[in-house]
Amino acid sequence: MKIYLFNTEDGLYLGEDYADDAMAGGLNVPAGATAIAPPPYGRREVPVFVAAENRWVLQPLSATRRP
Repeated sequence: MKIYLFNTEDGLYLGEDYADDAMAGGLNVPAGATAIAPPPYGRREVPVFVAAENRWVLQPLSATRRP
């Protein structure tokens, strides 16, 4: 099963990986991952996973920079 990784602190998309289907079982996706694919994004955009709403949003890259 393909999963999509995100930073648990700020939700920033980190990439994709595969989880063992027996482990994933549809609901047992590891922390910091989701089975929901991020939306298509362009230059200077980054997907951010909003865990409380179980969805991805797109943010401008400049809004996600850390000091």
